[in-house]
Amino acid sequence: MFKRALKRGLKVAQTAKEMGKGLILGAPGVGHGVGEYEDFERIRAEAALMDRQEGVTADDGAEFEVISAGTREISAEDLRILLEVEQPEDHPLILDVRQSSEWAAGRLPNAVHVPLGTLEDRLHELSTANGVVTYCASGMRSIDASYILKRHDVHDVRSLAGGIEAWERAGSTIVRD
Repeated sequence: MFKRALKRGLKVAQTAKEMGKGLILGAPGVGHGVGEYEDFERIRAEAALMDRQEGVTADDGAEFEVISAGTREISAEDLRILLEVEQPEDHPLILDVRQSSEWAAGRLPNAVHVPLGTLEDRLHELSTANGVVTYCASGMRSIDASYILKRHDVHDVRSLAGGIEAWERAGSTIVRD
């Protein structure tokens, strides 16, 4: 019995050590090591099912990762390049859906702030003709925002993968008050 408990304790320690690899500050790449511990297939399947139930579809553009035919994501690097290469009048709307305190702490250049909880009521304020890139702190609320936009016939919607945290880790500009 003692040996079995010792083995189980050792396995827990080894698992914690492996999980810690993905939590090291400055670890290479966004989400380094996370894929080993999250059930992304289940998460993607649930998101795609929600999209289908809501009648939302996404295209399969080669330049974007498609999450099981659901919300398209754009990396921080790809968004930075897009904003550098395209003329400002052709830029997508950069939509920050975080809370006001998060917005005040820092945001992407030229972003528009509409907290997620108010988005549906404020859609009429947004210019979506060039598409929309939603973002939040880490990417979860921005996916929710993309669902709201798609339900209201905004079809060119992407979510910033990893949110403002990924943007900042990539060394891109953050506007601060």
